[in-house]
Amino acid sequence: MEGSKEKGDKHHEIILSKSLYEKEAVFSAAYLLSGKCGIKIESEPEDFYKVHIELLECQREIDFKEIERKFNNELVDQQLRLDLEKRYGGIRELIIKHAFAPLENLKAETKKLVGRE
Repeated sequence: MEGSKEKGDKHHEIILSKSLYEKEAVFSAAYLLSGKCGIKIESEPEDFYKVHIELLECQREIDFKEIERKFNNELVDQQLRLDLEKRYGGIRELIIKHAFAPLENLKAETKKLVGRE
């Protein structure tokens, strides 16, 4: 189950599936809101994260829908960044390795990286 609940004028709660979002993505997205909101992240038994959001006193005029939209967009961006790093991080490392310490056998290293050897 994923979703969000308003817990009054000052509080909001978002529930996220651990199967969709990694801890690092949740914390990175929460950091985006740290200047506007107090954030508490709980790890619910096994399957979910519960993100509690409380508006800071100086931010009372901000709409929770806007906060939630920003959080969700940032969450997707951060999870995508992590997924791309897993998928293509080796290529990035190879590019860096080649740029700063040229390899004698670039073709062999490339084949190893893409699993053709």
